[in-house]
Amino acid sequence: MRNMIFVPAALAAMCLVSLSMFSASAVEVSANKEGKKQPDPDAGYKRIFKRLDADSDGAVTEKEYVERSRWQDKNKARAIWGASDANGDGKVTEAEYCRNRRVTDKAKEVFAWLDANRDGKVTEAEAIDRAKRIFAEMDRDGDGQATIPEALGARWQWQVQIQWGKKRLLPVRKENPAARPQPGK
Repeated sequence: MRNMIFVPAALAAMCLVSLSMFSASAVEVSANKEGKKQPDPDAGYKRIFKRLDADSDGAVTEKEYVERSRWQDKNKARAIWGASDANGDGKVTEAEYCRNRRVTDKAKEVFAWLDANRDGKVTEAEAIDRAKRIFAEMDRDGDGQATIPEALGARWQWQVQIQWGKKRLLPVRKENPAARPQPGK
């Protein structure tokens, strides 16, 4: 029984991370398309990158990162640097560093959302509970199945929430199943 539950929980967690990263990148694009001047969301990350880039050549080597980061554990610093080197060329550019920080911050938000009792750990039960909430949002007509149009509609609602800064899920809008085209008709 435990293994049967683990698979949906793992899939739910992957969906959560994918949706959150997709939503974060969509916010950046839409903000840029509006043409409004907004503060650089990466300004703080860029300041840290400049501090890490000891020789100011626009790239941080593993040695620079390990020596100049605030991590006491050098192995952890090496692992973080390695995760930041997206193209594996042995140096981390400002763009790679900022992207890794954004993804890491978003993953922390998702983890915190999954961790319902705020104990710093996500249990299988917590993951399944959150997966059920996501499914309920995606199953717009309440028929126990989620279709691509329903999932896209739910994703659009989540995008609106992110742009408007709301922290709770919006009410589910129930569609009329009879109005939806049926397969093969």
